[in-house]
Amino acid sequence: MRPHALRVFALAALLSSAGFLLSCSGYADKVAKLRGELAAGKPEIALATLEEEQGGDDTPGLPYLMEKGTLSYLAGDSQACQAAFAEAERVVDDLYTRSLSREAARLIFNDTAQAYRGELFERVWIHYYRALDFLAAGNTAAAAVEGRAAIEDLTRLSDTGPDEAKYRNDPFLQYFSGLLYELDGELNDAWIAYREAERLYGAGEIYGVGTPPSLVRDLLSAGERMRFGDEVARFRERYPDVETPRLDRDEGELVLLIDTGLVPGKISERMDFPIFTDDDGDDDDHEVAWATAALAYDNWYYRDSRDLELEYILSIALPAVAPSSPAPHLSWQVPGGGAGALDTAADLGALSRRCLQDRYAGVMIRTVARALLKHWAKEKTEEKHGKGAGLLVDILGSVTEVADTRAWSTLPGHVHVARLVLPAGEHVVRVQGGGYAGEGRAEVRRGRLSFLALRLY
Repeated sequence: MRPHALRVFALAALLSSAGFLLSCSGYADKVAKLRGELAAGKPEIALATLEEEQGGDDTPGLPYLMEKGTLSYLAGDSQACQAAFAEAERVVDDLYTRSLSREAARLIFNDTAQAYRGELFERVWIHYYRALDFLAAGNTAAAAVEGRAAIEDLTRLSDTGPDEAKYRNDPFLQYFSGLLYELDGELNDAWIAYREAERLYGAGEIYGVGTPPSLVRDLLSAGERMRFGDEVARFRERYPDVETPRLDRDEGELVLLIDTGLVPGKISERMDFPIFTDDDGDDDDHEVAWATAALAYDNWYYRDSRDLELEYILSIALPAVAPSSPAPHLSWQVPGGGAGALDTAADLGALSRRCLQDRYAGVMIRTVARALLKHWAKEKTEEKHGKGAGLLVDILGSVTEVADTRAWSTLPGHVHVARLVLPAGEHVVRVQGGGYAGEGRAEVRRGRLSFLALRLY
């Protein structure tokens, strides 16, 4: 197996070009500028930066499509938003069929040699932004379709294993889809989604936030209207202090969806592993690295080194999610319509960190295997062509080893929600807190549900 792997590596090294090596630079560095522009509240400028970075590539990858969809939505270009996200969904479906050649390149060079498939949560959150864009355009039927699509995707994920242990479901998207069901007049489906969201929020260590009081109110209200007396009674025992609103004849309801900040980006972290040889000079003792890679990254160990001699230090680059900022405490105010607090309903940094952690063992094993392959190639090259040739192979292996920091970098850091009871008519809604401030206008219809979504920077 080793000789074959070495031949593959050598062939790939000869075919590699400077352009390929340059393409290995970290994605986080590439999007740093547009993230700064978006954080400054300039989505149009960030969109122009994204297009400049793309450079006219006729086959844009998934990260570009997701960034373009978000920025187009924020810039008010609904057509470009929907086109980008529709293409992103198609790419996600296509990427489920893996290319063997790309898998080989990923083992030889780095994980960026394979097209980015998106973290699990990113694939499902495409529906969130498509729905928001439809709501902004007044197309509530299409928004409801996106809610159903999100539920279908989450159902497929949850069927793969316990959704309280890994990211295989999403309480906020269940909640959001329930709101869209209710908007579409499907109260029974809304009740089911609300109930599922309440269950999932109980696993706060997975999803990063606790149960929003607004969800409990919506759950109880839907259950009462459906006359599910026994189940409503059980939830009331669990949440005795939550009261459900009552609407007067000339009132309606407005759902506020407030996105704040930016999701923490992925960063590259270096890790060093000692590789030993036996006293007899046997250089086949690389099992240490394999055992190390197979263990959790924070619990690794290697065997007693008293009879071993340090051969070299294996350095690898691994992705990590940058620390999250705390969720801001937001409040809303409607002139003549009252004021109140918003609930934090989603922590995108926690979702990103969870998804990476769920697949971290595989990333580490693949990275260590790649580093060992490169080291073996260096040793064999030195044996046949001398230390100078071995040094070139070593340099090639070093410059191609980068962590995969690709991500949907224009997502918000947090999503906040509130459901207001207001007199029918047009209202100005102001939101502020934690250094954020913004306002929007919304039309509230008598006895109906309306939505107002804002992105605060």
